[in-house]
Amino acid sequence: MSARIFVRHTPHGPSRRRSAAVASLAALGLAISACGGGGSGKSASATGSPAPARSGGKLTMLAVQDSATLDPFRVVNSALADEPRMAALYDPLFVIDAKSRTVVPHLGESLTTNDNGASWTMKLRPGVVFSDGSPFDAAAVKLNYDTQADPATRSSHIAVAAAVKTDVVDDLTLKLTPVGAPNPNLDRGIATELTYIMAPSAIAKGPEKYGSEPIGAGPFVLKSWTRGSQQVFERNPAYWQKDKGLPKLDQITIKSIPDIKQEYNTVKSGQADLFISSDGKVLEQAKKELNVAESATDGGQIVQFNLRKAPFDDVRARRALTLALDPADIPKTLDNGYVPAKSFFTADSPFVDPAVTQPPQNKAEAQRLFDELAAAGKKVDFTYLVPQNPSSLAVAEYMASRLKEFRNVSMRVEAAEIGAYIVKYAVQREFQATLTQIWAADPEPLLFGYWYSQSPFNIGGWNSPQADAALAAGRASTDPAVRKQAYSDLQKALVADVPLWSYAESLCGTIYSGKVTGVESYNAGVVFMDRLGLK
Repeated sequence: MSARIFVRHTPHGPSRRRSAAVASLAALGLAISACGGGGSGKSASATGSPAPARSGGKLTMLAVQDSATLDPFRVVNSALADEPRMAALYDPLFVIDAKSRTVVPHLGESLTTNDNGASWTMKLRPGVVFSDGSPFDAAAVKLNYDTQADPATRSSHIAVAAAVKTDVVDDLTLKLTPVGAPNPNLDRGIATELTYIMAPSAIAKGPEKYGSEPIGAGPFVLKSWTRGSQQVFERNPAYWQKDKGLPKLDQITIKSIPDIKQEYNTVKSGQADLFISSDGKVLEQAKKELNVAESATDGGQIVQFNLRKAPFDDVRARRALTLALDPADIPKTLDNGYVPAKSFFTADSPFVDPAVTQPPQNKAEAQRLFDELAAAGKKVDFTYLVPQNPSSLAVAEYMASRLKEFRNVSMRVEAAEIGAYIVKYAVQREFQATLTQIWAADPEPLLFGYWYSQSPFNIGGWNSPQADAALAAGRASTDPAVRKQAYSDLQKALVADVPLWSYAESLCGTIYSGKVTGVESYNAGVVFMDRLGLK
């Protein structure tokens, strides 16, 4: 899951901002469910398959769940959930390149600012049309962004859309003005949150229709949808890159198989061709028996503390818990392919400060803190909330078993069905500690929304002037050195306040058979669907 959140003050008032936060966080919970609680492996830049693709043919892709909707408004942009379907139907306007981590154009032509983010100019490619023949123009993009910003849409991406004012300059030019303050990193928000554009003719049908009757400018169109089973996508004859022989395939079928091991065996047996996974053990096996294209992201598997509730409103309790546990012992004990985390930022991240790491396990200090808290009438007694899947539950039960070695600490595991999990975690925020999974192609816009003290998306209630300053500095600059220093300062704040504990590095990988080629990724591991082909 790439859990992505972006926030600024919107002009709609507190109650509408709260509704937007609830909608986006509910979508975040769905993305976590779709990821299946998978493990992590060593991060690496995505690599394309070098063999040339022939024109034509059919390919079957697997996903852990069926779509709830196929519109770009309510879908979470996660490679492990619905984003491959978005790529097939709509094509991205702009993307974060998987290797350079810079924003590059795709369906769009350019996205630039000449005043350090006070205003932006988006240029579109001439001659592009939606699959129904209507023009892909600036008015269409504006309508999409206005629809995203409307609280009635309950968009998963409302915070980005509501933070920017749009004006049509001409048919192929859109002016974007950040609300409240300049944003020199707005292009990253566009690339991760507002990159998929639906045809105005589809939007006009209303949400009852456009979620199941999508019209985009992507390489494929929806031919059929058997709910709970599969979707069939056919080549779009009006695709803007048809003169380049794209898309390579005639048809892609996306089938729903909720079990990760069954997905693997289905591809291995030749009954399907590829799937995207974050399960470290499966990725390790695929490197030996199939093919894997990995994508570098930050984040991973995280214990999120609720700083608004006891016992973790006391930093000593948070510190004691993290000192009691050893990230390296999790894959050693569970054999789940996790790579132990030393920081929220992975070892290969351009933002990681190797000198700033989470303290290693220290059982003696953990016990001292547990005893100190108990003596003060603050025994560390808590429930740990996880989505109901085998991998997440196994890690949670492992943690509970290790904490039994200590006095004055009690941990209970609550594995909730995804709907209940979303309500407790994202809406009611009725948790003491919970599992969070994050796949971040870039710190912006995710981390500002997730950890800035005044953000309505700040689930854990972290309020740190040091973190706020670091997040603001990271947002306000495009200078790599300034951003690296900002996120080094953020890592120092994370270590000082312990609002969360990262125990496994992130990874997203595409697993594919030997007959597949053209596997290239963007953002947090999404595959360019137009380039997929058969050897």
